[in-house]
Amino acid sequence: MILLTTIKDVALLAGCSVATVSRAINNTGYVKAQTRSQIDRAIAELNYQPNEAARTLYKRKSKMIGLLLPDISNPFFTLIARGVEDVAVEHGYQVLIGNSDNDTEKAKAYLTTFVSHNCAGMITTALNENIIENMLEPLHMPFVFVDRTHNEISGVSTDHYEGGQRQAELVIEGGCNDGLIVHEDLTIDAFKHRVKGVVSMFEEYGINYKTYLAQDLNDEGSFINLIRTHNIDSIICSNDLLAIKVMGILQQHNLHIPKDVQIVGYDNIPFSTMTFPQISTIDQSAYRLGELAMSKLLKLYDHQDCFELEKVAISVIKRSSTRH
Repeated sequence: MILLTTIKDVALLAGCSVATVSRAINNTGYVKAQTRSQIDRAIAELNYQPNEAARTLYKRKSKMIGLLLPDISNPFFTLIARGVEDVAVEHGYQVLIGNSDNDTEKAKAYLTTFVSHNCAGMITTALNENIIENMLEPLHMPFVFVDRTHNEISGVSTDHYEGGQRQAELVIEGGCNDGLIVHEDLTIDAFKHRVKGVVSMFEEYGINYKTYLAQDLNDEGSFINLIRTHNIDSIICSNDLLAIKVMGILQQHNLHIPKDVQIVGYDNIPFSTMTFPQISTIDQSAYRLGELAMSKLLKLYDHQDCFELEKVAISVIKRSSTRH
């Protein structure tokens, strides 16, 4: 069996990322002179030959953009999709949407679909593995990450650590002695950094706190027992959907919001204003994230971008689920 040298092999030998090797080979972005020299030596040593068939294929790009989202039922991602679509349509592109359900195999299947449709580029939220780079870099398909913190990859994001700190400040201002952080999967950077931000503030102010995995909310009895046993007076959630679920459970067990327990969400989805009381939250401008992601992809397509992470400002939305 003949093993062909891949761009990943070159990156490994050169001591840099696949994205950097791709930029050096295709002259599509800045690469330091020293790094470029290391890449050239690695290419020569490995006798690497770029996939010309793939390169030729993407000279005939369609007017389709692939958009891979982890959970289209979450209004936050729906708003991102709307922002992407509005900018795409304005520039004559259509958007092909895939819903991965945070499943790596489904994500790979959608990537294959985007490639088979000869999409001009792709936008995706962060995944736990580097499957995007591994599949798309050899094909030279430009892509943009939303909520990705890797500095070398083009993307748009918000400061999730700061967002977590602002969540904590909301309950601290309302009077918090014993807090609970209800979080989603912490292998996802956005959730991990939010929790770290909350914890930093709780520890600074000497507030007792516990953490609780979102999926464990299905056992409502154990959750309510935790709240009452540890005198929890404030709950911070990874997103608004979680906050809405937590609020419903507490109200069903005759706990009053915010008198007994304060609740803070994240994302400022439209549903956060449809509860009673309305949910205090952090707005990270989902629609704007989508707009910027699509605009950035268009720049990459025209070789105008410099592969830098772009940060979008967050804002605190204080409503009646926290004490004032």
